[in-house]
Order: sequence, then C-alpha cells, then structure tokens
Amino acid sequence: DCGRSHCDRARSALHAIEVMTTDALLKTLAAETNAIRAFSALLLEEQQALVNGMLDALPELTERKTQAVTDLAALGRERDTQLEALGYRPDESGATAAAAADTGVDAAWKALLDAAIEAKRANETNGVLIRTRLTYTQQALNVLYGPQQNAPLSGPDGRTAPRSSGGSITA
Repeated sequence: DCGRSHCDRARSALHAIEVMTTDALLKTLAAETNAIRAFSALLLEEQQALVNGMLDALPELTERKTQAVTDLAALGRERDTQLEALGYRPDESGATAAAAADTGVDAAWKALLDAAIEAKRANETNGVLIRTRLTYTQQALNVLYGPQQNAPLSGPDGRTAPRSSGGSITA
C-alpha cells in the first residue's frame, strides 16, 4: 500500500521525466528541422553551380552534403531514442503517434516533414540537372569521337586520322 503523499510524489516525478523527455524531443525535432533546412541550402548552392556551369564547386559541396547527411542521421537516431523513452516506436509511425498526443510535438513534426519535402524536391531537381549535364556531355563526346570509341577524328587539315591510343608519338 502506498501512502497518498508517496504516490503523489511518484506521479509528480514521472510527469517531470515525461515533460523533460518531451522537451528533449522538441529540441531534437527543432535541431533536425534546422539541419534539413541547412541541407536544402546546400542543395540550392549545388543547383546554382550546376545551372551556371561552376563544376569546380561541386566536390566541396559534395563534402559538405556528406557531412550534413551524417549529422542528419545522428539527429534521426537521437529522435528515435527520445521517442522510445516516451513509449513510442522509433520510426515515423511513432513520431506521428507522439504528434497526435502533444500539440507542440505535432507542430514540430509537421515543420520537420515540410522541410524534408522541400529538401527532397531540391534533391530531385539536382538529379535532373546532373542527368541533363551528363547527357549533354555524352552527346558532345559522341560528336567528337563518333559513335564508336575508336572512330577516326578529323584533323586540322580536315582529313580523318585514327584516334591515338595514348602511346608514344615517337614509336
């Protein structure tokens, strides 16, 4: 039998832990949303580099994107851990259930999903730009080299000559 004051203290302590855990979840959701928005900004930088032909910028952007994805994965794991601490599944269905139970979590989860949709759109656009650039490059190479890799090229005098195999010109 638990005395009334003992049970009240236990309930109060449990409520305080739940509030702290919900606060931690809200902070993680906000951090994850900000990280997704930062990732979207990187995707927009990449988009501009692709559109403007600034291909030299792409390796550095790829490094930054890789780090951003690593950071996002860590935040996602943290979110899942906090969902479990609150008694929810550590996945999207758990986050949706937590959102249904708390208006603050609901707003934070919707903001995260909206940011993720924007990042997905930007990523898809960049994919189209990259595929278009690759197609253009392949077409340009086909014009230069002909449909076969070893097709002869026209020299400066207009006569066709076989392509060099990369060997020495003195051999």
